[in-house]
Amino acid sequence: MVGSESVPAPSWRVVLAVVALATGFVLGQLIGGGIIIGGGWDFDVAATPGSDIGRVAGQYGLGLALDHNRIPMLVLLAVNVPMWAGLVGVPLLAAKFRDLDWRRDLGWAMRPVDVVAGLAVGVVTQLLVVPAVYWPLADVIDAQDLEEPARNLIALADTPVDVAALVLMVVVGAPLAEEIVFRGVMFRGILDMEQASRVALPVAVVASSAIFAASHLQALQFPGLFVIGTVAALGMHRTGRLGTAIWIHVGFNATAVVAVLREIY
Repeated sequence: MVGSESVPAPSWRVVLAVVALATGFVLGQLIGGGIIIGGGWDFDVAATPGSDIGRVAGQYGLGLALDHNRIPMLVLLAVNVPMWAGLVGVPLLAAKFRDLDWRRDLGWAMRPVDVVAGLAVGVVTQLLVVPAVYWPLADVIDAQDLEEPARNLIALADTPVDVAALVLMVVVGAPLAEEIVFRGVMFRGILDMEQASRVALPVAVVASSAIFAASHLQALQFPGLFVIGTVAALGMHRTGRLGTAIWIHVGFNATAVVAVLREIY
């Protein structure tokens, strides 16, 4: 990640983001899927930890024994590692072989203020902005359906070790890997491609946030994911530091985890 005189073209960086996403997906499917198949766990729904996880919430709510072959949270964490390796590994290889400078091209930097301000913005976005976005849709979207993916995931965290694995996965790993690709590589690349245009910032924000939201493969969650993508992109653009976006994402995810854990426990 040492600087270089050669600056990668913005369009090349956007392609790099797509390659990183594709690599992360393939590694996640091949290695992560192999771990699940090898362990004999069920993993029938690509966008969630598995179709049987929904039964966990129901059994837990009724006080029944969790008697089906659910995926342990530590295994679920391990399953995500190959995907994150693809997302982060591609930009790292580009830094080594193609003169991609993380500080210059991705805004790779962080200051103490990013932690405080980023967390605050993420919490406010989760508690106030996202509900405001969904409020007009209240008559057409069932709240239980909207919350189901998060509840199904958190229903697996029934021991302290599981909770720690959940935090590592949702509050640490996902924000770091996703912000590097979606805000650092993709958003900055699109912004630099359109830098001569007056609509450069809106185009970069909307495009990168829409792809970010769509990549989670959860239609009902798309508006909320688009919102946090937009807020993270604007936060990064305001400071010029990827650390701002990372901590906004951390605050957003952590708020959701804490809220659902409080209801379950």
